[in-house]
Amino acid sequence: MEKPYLFIVTGRPGAGKTTFAREFARAAFLPVVSRDELKEGYVHTQGRPHHQLPPEANRVATDLFFDTIRFLLEGGVSLVAEAAFQHPVWSPRLGPLLERARVHVMICSPGSDGRVALDRFLQRGLQDGRREYFHGDKGVAMARRGMELAVSPYEEPRLEAPTYHIDTSDGYQPSIHELIKAIWEEGQGPF
Repeated sequence: MEKPYLFIVTGRPGAGKTTFAREFARAAFLPVVSRDELKEGYVHTQGRPHHQLPPEANRVATDLFFDTIRFLLEGGVSLVAEAAFQHPVWSPRLGPLLERARVHVMICSPGSDGRVALDRFLQRGLQDGRREYFHGDKGVAMARRGMELAVSPYEEPRLEAPTYHIDTSDGYQPSIHELIKAIWEEGQGPF
């Protein structure tokens, strides 16, 4: 049996990775597993806001995320996995997936300095207060109090896998069509 594809979509908060992951998955006929969406389901079940959850809530969501990915890959399901992967934190969990799947990494960024992503992240949180309930976005709470925020560091994952940098500042460059064509021409797949 052929190894399934695993498309890892990542980037700093506000980079456009969730929207990109959904659009890429729809165009490629693949399911999406989103770490944030699994966490939102967990918060729903608990029935209380993020700041009232037990300290292990983020670890529980992350464990479920990787368990779900492994389960699908073992079942021969190709998929898109979306989260804000950072190299030092996530590489021990991403590395073993290289043996189970044909991994491609897609790093979303709306600019090189991170300011656009920070502004997007803050606007999203300020416009929808429910995000704080589900994610406890400390930066958004600080912005509500008028505090100036600096761009936090982001260290993209470095895996031995084809890696694509997606500019999300105005649409996608390269486009989803270009990515799909390049990936499946390489693998002689369905596109």
